[in-house]
Amino acid sequence: MLLFLILLLPCAFTAYTFTVKDKKIILPATAGFFTAVIACACRYFFSYEHRLIYSSFSDNFIYYLVKQNVLPLVIVTVLFALITRDTWEYKVKNFFALMCPFFSVYLPYCVITASEYYYQAYDLFLKPFIYLAMIVQVSFSLICLYESIVNKKIPFAVLHSLIILLYLIYPAISDALYAINYNFAVILSVGIVYILVPTALLVIRQLKK
Repeated sequence: MLLFLILLLPCAFTAYTFTVKDKKIILPATAGFFTAVIACACRYFFSYEHRLIYSSFSDNFIYYLVKQNVLPLVIVTVLFALITRDTWEYKVKNFFALMCPFFSVYLPYCVITASEYYYQAYDLFLKPFIYLAMIVQVSFSLICLYESIVNKKIPFAVLHSLIILLYLIYPAISDALYAINYNFAVILSVGIVYILVPTALLVIRQLKK
């Protein structure tokens, strides 16, 4: 039952390695994986994972944004950017290689430790796809943002910044809506659109090669 949740991101990263065929992804991938292991160990030993689900959207949104979504992502990317001495182009282009291994460990941990008895289809199937879509789209948009800044194309830089912001916060919005039992058909429909955008960009990118 948990196989899809556990294997989706590792399989996506494996496919990515065969696509890029670049040994330079080893460092960010290793850093992302071991950072996730350390983060999960810290959460396991120093925090209580079985929280009460509040009826307030804002309470749940802040929780998921801070503990599962933006804060872990920002901390990992900032630490990697500060520690490595490579160019900013290298750091930006290896965002996926850093974050996919991280969430391959961190996301299943968050889902598994949040429930003692049973798991919902949302957590097992839709949520992994949403987080993978987030990583893929933010990776694309970061590269475009970097190129826009280098080429001094300010309107495009602003556009890609907004796309990054949208894709960063939506997983927490989706989780919060599901936590308060919002209409699942709406959550599923918006989630599918959210997933299809980076999927289409990925397909177009592969066809151009």
